[in-house]
Amino acid sequence: MRSLIRTLQRRIEAEGTLRGHNLVAFSGGVDSSVVAALVHEVFPSNSLACLGVSPSLPAAQRELAHTIADRIGIGLREVVTQEGSDPEYIANRGQSCYHCKSHLYSALEAIAADATAAVHSRNGGDGDSRNVLFNGTNQEDRSDTTRVGLKAAAEYSVSSPIDTLTKAQVRAVARALALPNWDHAASPCLRSRLAFGVAATPASLARVERAEAAARALLALGPRDNLRVRAMAAERALVEVDAARLDAARARAAVLSAAILPLGFAALDVRAFRSGAVSGHADAAAAVAATAASAEASVEERVAADGTRVSAVRAARSQ
Repeated sequence: MRSLIRTLQRRIEAEGTLRGHNLVAFSGGVDSSVVAALVHEVFPSNSLACLGVSPSLPAAQRELAHTIADRIGIGLREVVTQEGSDPEYIANRGQSCYHCKSHLYSALEAIAADATAAVHSRNGGDGDSRNVLFNGTNQEDRSDTTRVGLKAAAEYSVSSPIDTLTKAQVRAVARALALPNWDHAASPCLRSRLAFGVAATPASLARVERAEAAARALLALGPRDNLRVRAMAAERALVEVDAARLDAARARAAVLSAAILPLGFAALDVRAFRSGAVSGHADAAAAVAATAASAEASVEERVAADGTRVSAVRAARSQ
């Protein structure tokens, strides 16, 4: 395991910056926690974890992110992101993750640019202007063609140092690093609970968060247990739990209904957990195929529209 960790550290050392800024897109999940821990080990004085804060971030996940960052020893900066004002994100038609990540990486670039400007001001313009953005994309994410957020990462030249590792390997590294969330169930953003086409409004996201909090308490589920409350069309809620918990959850369907339906749902069902069960995979995959060929052009359009903001890593490659 130490050999694997050292290999990852060498990659981060090669892709990161010694005197610039190394920013990690951080959620408190196991993937980004591993990256944050390794980046901080390699660059202890110039690394920073950045947590995107918006209505899609559950309060419990926000609290966990701070706990994990403290455990790692890396600084954590909360970044208020603006995807909630983007009509394409709100529409939730298969491209929401792309727009969300675009807003996040844009905000991180701005943070890095401001920090660089401050350093230049102190040093009279002298200093390393190279900044690097890191994320926690793993090998299984790479192989999932519906993960349209990967397109945004490519456009912003984000480094993904654990993208050769499976989820099981990431968890093993996290355990070796003594990260307390090494075996926690995945906890993606609240928008992922919305069925394809259900608008990603603050109200719909808050309703899902409250429903999940109620279900987790009523079913006595811990951080290692998968739980989703899916917001479906026609105001229908789907409570998903691990197969081992399914019978117990179904036995409490009436209790769950009494707690969740008053939140604004019209009906409730209980079924086994399936990752990405309502993401509109076919539509998202089609969207990826349709936009992949124009990715490079999209980058140029974005830069041309805002000539004052250029990708830090892309600029470094030209040095």
